[in-house]
Amino acid sequence: MPVSGSGGGHVELLLGAYVLGGLSPVECRRVAAHIAACDSCRTAHRELSDAPAFLSLLSDADLADGLGLADSDPPDGAAGA
Repeated sequence: MPVSGSGGGHVELLLGAYVLGGLSPVECRRVAAHIAACDSCRTAHRELSDAPAFLSLLSDADLADGLGLADSDPPDGAAGA
């Protein structure tokens, strides 16, 4: 059974959620099993696997700054709400 709708059963579309812990236990097991058997998805997983550690180094202010948001600039639609 394919894990994602990307065709061929590859899991590239799920890897971000997988490395960040955002999948259900069933999805995690399926992705892990696929990664163990698929060289291309395993390579993509290795490329993403450090992302959580790097993201944990950022503060909320860093993230807001990276999005171009300042404390005085509310997100679209939030002004005057």
